[in-house]
Amino acid sequence: MAIKVRLAGVLKALALGKDYLELSDVTNVRDVINGLKSISDKLYKRIFDSSRNELMPDIYIAVNNVDIRLLKGLDTPVSDGDEVLILAYIHGG
Repeated sequence: MAIKVRLAGVLKALALGKDYLELSDVTNVRDVINGLKSISDKLYKRIFDSSRNELMPDIYIAVNNVDIRLLKGLDTPVSDGDEVLILAYIHGG
């Protein structure tokens, strides 16, 4: 099973400039995030706070254009061909 992961902004830079990544053998969003460790540990740490076991506060994730907060959060299932969008919010001052 292959999942397409789309990264935007600073996250793209942390993935060595790649817009898209493909991950296999993942069943939910948590697996997708854990799979990013193999791409870049900095990318993983920018997205997920392992000490709190949750996403960093400014991270938005959608599966097939639906916010995971409206689904099952990190336990949202993913299937072959799904697209997972991960981006960091930009905060103004």
